[in-house]
Formats: sequence, structure tokens, C-alpha cells
Amino acid sequence: MKSSTLKFFLKLAIVWVFAALFFIFLRRFGVELIVGDDPMYALRWGQLLILAAIVGVLSALMYGTIEITFDRPFFQKRSYARIIFAKIFITFFAVKVLMSVTFLLISKMNTTIVQNTDLKEVLSSKTYWVFFMYFVVVASLITLIRMVNQKFGPGVLWNIFTGKYRNPREEQRVFMFLDLKASTSIAEKLGHLKYSEFIQDCFADLSPVVSKHKVEIYQYVGDEAVLSWPVNGSFEANNCIQSYFEYMDVLESKSEYYANKYGEQPIFKAGIHLGKVIVAEVGLIKREIAYHGDVLNTTARIQSRCNHFQERLLVSDELLQNVSEKRFFQSEFKGEEVLKGKKIPVAIHGIRRIE
Repeated sequence: MKSSTLKFFLKLAIVWVFAALFFIFLRRFGVELIVGDDPMYALRWGQLLILAAIVGVLSALMYGTIEITFDRPFFQKRSYARIIFAKIFITFFAVKVLMSVTFLLISKMNTTIVQNTDLKEVLSSKTYWVFFMYFVVVASLITLIRMVNQKFGPGVLWNIFTGKYRNPREEQRVFMFLDLKASTSIAEKLGHLKYSEFIQDCFADLSPVVSKHKVEIYQYVGDEAVLSWPVNGSFEANNCIQSYFEYMDVLESKSEYYANKYGEQPIFKAGIHLGKVIVAEVGLIKREIAYHGDVLNTTARIQSRCNHFQERLLVSDELLQNVSEKRFFQSEFKGEEVLKGKKIPVAIHGIRRIE
């Protein structure tokens, strides 16, 4: 199992264990839903904690599996209405399995409290429907948070929620401008609609790289993506360069798919630069985190020189000086360029991977 997938399930397990504990709390101190003795009242607190842990982990596995399945490209192009309906349909049966396991666990913990209750009776009782609706509500809240987080990008939602950038602040950041090579000729060949699908597929294939290297996607602009990394204690400049080559590997691994569907192999050129920017939360109706500063303009200019130097990846000297591990690639000094719109020359290096 990939580390990113394992982390996803671990986070879900924590959330669902707390959700199970909250459900038990409501049942223990709330309204009884089963005529007669309620199992929640008969179990000791130690047993209830064990039950919550097991049910929470099982819920996380079920929910996580459903989410990962529907995160696949096949489902991503379907309407939200169809996806929601399919999820509810699958959840209906998943909760029945979960309820059956819960019933068996309770029967093992205390054989006397369920001796007069049949499993079929439980799965058709009000308790099942309450449990089902609770599962759906919790799952919907988690899904909503995931969707909003994907919309804004990893970590951005939390920053907006905490008001971190409500007042402008200065940060040290790395930016990468990714631009599709020969985009004009590809667009002319494919046509507008097919070209849009082509770009969609390219940026969808960027997702695993983003997750692995903790990249923040600042924005998509046509056939260009702007990526960003905060320079903090855990920052490694190597990840910035490695992420570019790994993205090219992902696209190369799907060359047959792109050849069959579009007759083109996507290749991206990139420029990377490091420096200080001003970060601020802007907008009232459509809020987003915006970056202001010369770093972005310089990064864009560096990327625009890729064709001139016949290089796919160019980086500034500021970025290269922060790279600690250089044995996987080689750099070539291209000179100090006076980029368009700037007066001070910028030292640029071409980066190539050592095969």
C-alpha cells in the first residue's frame, strides 16, 4: 500500500473512531431506540471503547474504499448526481455489513443482552436506519471537506479557516511554472474540445505527484500550472526538481493512452525560482489565497526561456543553491539573463536527469 493511501486511511480511522464514540455517547445518554434493553446500556465503558475503536476502523475501511474507488478517472467524468446516488446505494449495503459485525461484537462481549434479539430483526429496525443516516451524514461531511480541500488545494482550506492570511504577510516560497510544450500546434491539430480533454488528462496525471511531494497548486492558467512550496523547516529543494521528473515519468508511462486517444505525447517545460512573496487572502464572494511579488514574474520569465536554451527544465541560481542532493541530475550554467521586464540579471541553470 502506498504511503499516501496509508496516511489517508489512518486519518479516516481517527475521524471515524471519534464519530463512533460520539454515536455511542448519544445512544448511551440519549433516547432508547430498541424496545426493551438497549445493548449500549448493558456494556461497560471499556467494552464500549473497544467497540467504538473496531467499528470506527471498519467504517474508515469501508468509507475509504468507496472514496478511492470513486476517485478514479472513470468516475471523475461522471455527474455529481450519479456519483452521489451510486455512493448512497453502495453505502446502504455497507452499513448492513457494518451493523451485522457490530451486532456480532456485542453478542461476543455480552451474550445475555442479545439472546432475545435476532440479527434480521436488528437490520430491519429503527436502529439500523438511525445508524445508516448517521453514517451517511458523517460520510457526507468528510466528503464535503475533501471536495472543498481539493478545490482550494492541500492546506489552503485550513489557512482560510484559521484566517492565517487575512492580513498580508511575507513568506519565502518556491514556484514552478509548468507549461505544455508545442501547445499551439497540438491545439490546432486536436481542435478546441479534444484539446481541452487533453489538458484535463494531463493535469489529472499531475495529482499523484502533487500528493507525494506536498505541492500546493496555486492555479491553472490555460495549459499552464503554477505550483508552490513553502520554504520552512521540512522543505527540501530536491523535491521541487524531483517532482518535475516524476511528472514526466507519469506522462511517459501513459504514452500508449495518449497516443491512442490523441495521437500526441504531452511534454511539459518548467521554470523554478525561489524568493520572498506577499501572501494575502483576497475576495469576499470567491475567496482565495493570492501571492504577490516579483518571484512569480521571474519564474514565468525563466520558464519562457526553455525553448531558447533547448531545455525542458530551467532553475534559478537561488533555487539551485538550496538543493542538497545533486547526484541524480546534472546542471549546466546558462548564463546571467536580463529577463523581460527586469533590470537585474538572473543566473539560470539547465537541469537534466542522470539516467
